[in-house]
Amino acid sequence: MGGNGAEAGKEKVNGLPLGKDLAEGTVPASSVNSENAAMAKPEQATSKAGIREGLGKTASNLEGTLKLVEELHRRKIQRDKLLSTIGTLEEFEVAQKDDAEETDSHIYQGCELTIEDDKRRSFSTKNPFIIKKVAEYVNTLCLDKLAEIEGEIFLPA
Repeated sequence: MGGNGAEAGKEKVNGLPLGKDLAEGTVPASSVNSENAAMAKPEQATSKAGIREGLGKTASNLEGTLKLVEELHRRKIQRDKLLSTIGTLEEFEVAQKDDAEETDSHIYQGCELTIEDDKRRSFSTKNPFIIKKVAEYVNTLCLDKLAEIEGEIFLPA
């Protein structure tokens, strides 16, 4: 082709210089010829089946995720109730200690513990020693259960 010496080493198509990839014989992925396009059609059908299969897996993954979220929510509610019970019991004990200091009496003096069933049958005691032991036991039970539930609250890897 005619032209100056700088253009003599470059190939041209329709009077325009070829890009570096075409001059070196490499073809970009975007310039697929008709044979490659015809061969890609079966892959598209296969990929549609793969997409359907993937959607099925996604749905089952979604169900698993939703079940996990439900279980975590249930455990969170249990945790919140235990924290509330522990807080209420601690507030009660603090109030009792304050009252006992003012009156120079036993911490649970004047308290009454009542257990009542759904048929209105009840057990009551005013014994401060029993009330103290029951309060300590309930607190220990709640703290142990809280630790157990908090150990179960995690997101799997």
